[in-house]
Amino acid sequence: MFRKIDKTSTFNDVLTQIIEKIQNGELKPGDALPAERILAEEFGISRPALREVLKALSLLGITVSVHGGANYIAADLRNCLTEPLSILFQMYNSKIQDALQLRGALESKAAFLAAQNCTPLDAAELHLIIAKLDSTQDEKIRGDLDRDLHLKIAQISANPLILSVLNASSQLTENMITGIRSYFMQKNSTAPEIDSQHARLVHAITEKDSSLAEKVMNEHMHTIERLLGEISIDELINSDTLNDNTPATNSDPV
Repeated sequence: MFRKIDKTSTFNDVLTQIIEKIQNGELKPGDALPAERILAEEFGISRPALREVLKALSLLGITVSVHGGANYIAADLRNCLTEPLSILFQMYNSKIQDALQLRGALESKAAFLAAQNCTPLDAAELHLIIAKLDSTQDEKIRGDLDRDLHLKIAQISANPLILSVLNASSQLTENMITGIRSYFMQKNSTAPEIDSQHARLVHAITEKDSSLAEKVMNEHMHTIERLLGEISIDELINSDTLNDNTPATNSDPV
């Protein structure tokens, strides 16, 4: 399956070949890689060197390892940037607002492009999500639907880079404060504002009004930043949304 590589650039050569196999369809998400012995022989490298490469690929989210040593192509390659982005976040001692600002920039562009690319089927799916949001009081379900809505808009944008980075930045936010979407989507004083923005956003996208879609998404993301800034750490702890693994200095709203 693979050709021998230049041992002076082992990682890059292995990565390049795996990406080529994914691009041409020889390797698909969820497919198992050949056994380590076979891989090492095909690449012409030692098994210890191969293991180091596989560890790096796993860190990037391109492959996953399971008990027993088997290695697979990740089932969802959209998540491959989550871990590297998380490392950068920690390296710069960033705050949750930094992640939200990154998301805001990506979400706005995604909405702009989605309005240009929205098909009748896309429009029907967006309206269905809005209808489900309107029909349920369950904050967990509403949080999941909120995620579905933003993901669908990113998918409609038809830009795989925006989708991947947006997915990673969104996951980063939720890893820091688990359940934050559900918290915001509670049917309390903030929910009507968010629901209204969602409805206006979907209307702009389905009417193919790119400028309005971008404007409403900007407004929506600014609202999320504002609401987060109004929430105290005590409230997050009491609502069981704070992730115990997240340092308070990184999640403290300012």
